Amino acid sequence: MAKFTTSFAGSPKSEASYVLTVDDQRIKVEFFVEASASLHPTAKGGSFFEGLWHFDCGELWLASATSERYLEFNLAPNGAWWSCPFSGRRTRDTECIPPRVTTECQILEGTWRASLEVSWEEVRRCLGDSEEPLCNVTLVLGGCPDFDVPLENLHTVAPLDAVDFHRPQDWIPLAVFPR
Repeated sequence: MAKFTTSFAGSPKSEASYVLTVDDQRIKVEFFVEASASLHPTAKGGSFFEGLWHFDCGELWLASATSERYLEFNLAPNGAWWSCPFSGRRTRDTECIPPRVTTECQILEGTWRASLEVSWEEVRRCLGDSEEPLCNVTLVLGGCPDFDVPLENLHTVAPLDAVDFHRPQDWIPLAVFPR
């Protein structure tokens, strides 16, 4: 289990960690947060829903090592999820159907755990067959429904050169990603 040790504003807002599991069939990321869950008010548990990052949201990012293509996966504490393929920086690929995932979640008083799993088949369908992808795991904690996200709410594993998660050039090769 690896901890989120910093936010963009310094110390993390809450104790939070993740586990990234990779095998021949799938990629799975699990988030463990020691804070009450801040849920999007209209995102139903287990549903596909855009805009989850306005509240608590774990994120998995995967990028092709040989093209500008990348994937974004969002996961809410209640298992609501969203995924999107991009053909270039912040350019949605409208030709590619978003990858399907499976999720699990558990919300208790003062803590939450959620996991997202995607098959390699889905990843390759969207990114193509390339070398080992680049990866980042990020976490947004605390509600920010007005799009003004406080920097202490934003956590990233890869050391980004700007306050912007859409920076595949700063991500880490999956083979050496901290786990």
